[in-house]
Amino acid sequence: MRTTKPIRKRDEVSPLTKLQAELTDLRRKLRATIRAYAARLEIDLAESAATVAALKPSLSRQQLHEVRELTTLLRDCKVKPEKGRRKDLRKLDSVIHEVHSITHPSASRSSR
Repeated sequence: MRTTKPIRKRDEVSPLTKLQAELTDLRRKLRATIRAYAARLEIDLAESAATVAALKPSLSRQQLHEVRELTTLLRDCKVKPEKGRRKDLRKLDSVIHEVHSITHPSASRSSR
């Protein structure tokens, strides 16, 4: 015969309590993911800005073409940050990746 231990109040975990804990955990994961994602984009952007700042005023024809292309690319990037949409994040990610790939052609982005 099996003896059952009396269930104490603190040992009881309702489905609602479990759901609340999972939601709290999901919020923590979201914040950590957003921080890591933003940090990666910031690093790529900072590296690109440093590369552009290091360019000499006398650019080759190819470099001038790339500068114009990048300027147009950045100017045409239209987002509405106040809306907080995924499509705007995708646009920003795409533009930053493109700028970084042009300013750092030898950099491998296999971790994307």
